[in-house]
Amino acid sequence: APYDYTAENHTRLLWFFEGFTSYYDDQFLLRTGLIDAPTYLKLLSKTVNQVWGTPGRHEYSVAQASFDAWTRYYRPDENTANATVSYYTKGSLVALALDLSLRQLPTVDGHQATLDGVMLKLWQLGRPIAHADIAQALADEARQLPPKGMPFKAAGVAKAWAEVLHAWTETTVELPLQTLLSEVAVTWNTKPAPLAQRLGLRLADAGGALKVQSIMRHSVAEAAGLSVGDELLALDQWRLKRVDDLNTWHTPTQPQTLLVSRDQIVLSLALPALNAPEGKKRKAGPVAGSATGGASPDLIALVSAPAPEAVLKARRQAWLKA
Repeated sequence: APYDYTAENHTRLLWFFEGFTSYYDDQFLLRTGLIDAPTYLKLLSKTVNQVWGTPGRHEYSVAQASFDAWTRYYRPDENTANATVSYYTKGSLVALALDLSLRQLPTVDGHQATLDGVMLKLWQLGRPIAHADIAQALADEARQLPPKGMPFKAAGVAKAWAEVLHAWTETTVELPLQTLLSEVAVTWNTKPAPLAQRLGLRLADAGGALKVQSIMRHSVAEAAGLSVGDELLALDQWRLKRVDDLNTWHTPTQPQTLLVSRDQIVLSLALPALNAPEGKKRKAGPVAGSATGGASPDLIALVSAPAPEAVLKARRQAWLKA
């Protein structure tokens, strides 16, 4: 296809051209034996955490992020994480979700549907790819079987796959990764994220100063009144110079007083408790990663489930080439 490289070339398909590439980046390392399955799952966990830590995924579809790459993704600022999502990382998770969805389908005439088959069908077209081509290739690779366990309204298998693809790329609906991974005997474990992420902050420490680089929407930090550019001075009168200092002096079960410097003015802010004291329930309030659209307060770790059902184990082995 001809492109004018002296100007921007807008497309809503960077989630495919770049995101699917990112999915196969790590798949190729796994398939060639350069990494093993546990390492691959760690890399996949990192990608999931990058997307789950981006509140912008609730605001911007990955197709919108693709089209606006020139004006948003390539011109980042302190609010980028709240305003958009990476078509590389989110796109790779779309590829993962589609691959796992296809692998759930029963074999037809000895054929097991996979994303590899979709890619081959698209390559064989020998022409520029459109969104409708991807949806059709999915239906063809599925041998006219509908997506398993996914609600859809469209009449016809091809339209059902098109509807799933539209939902995952043109809307901000969450990808059902936890459910899909369970079908290949991979468990979705969580653990608390680092303190800064749980507060909804991105911090930089240099020269003995701890400064706020960005604040996640609907986070504890936003509710406490912190602003980008603030220098964190002290927590309950304990001096803060590095991120480690914040971790040291933070008490998650009780409110604390945070001193910050903003435009040469020292302010005192109330930092609420992140965790309720033992035996008590935490009062409702804004938390990072809540349903209101913040970053996730947890880190995801993907690991192979022990002793899975035979069919799930076989499906996992085929996906991880074990």
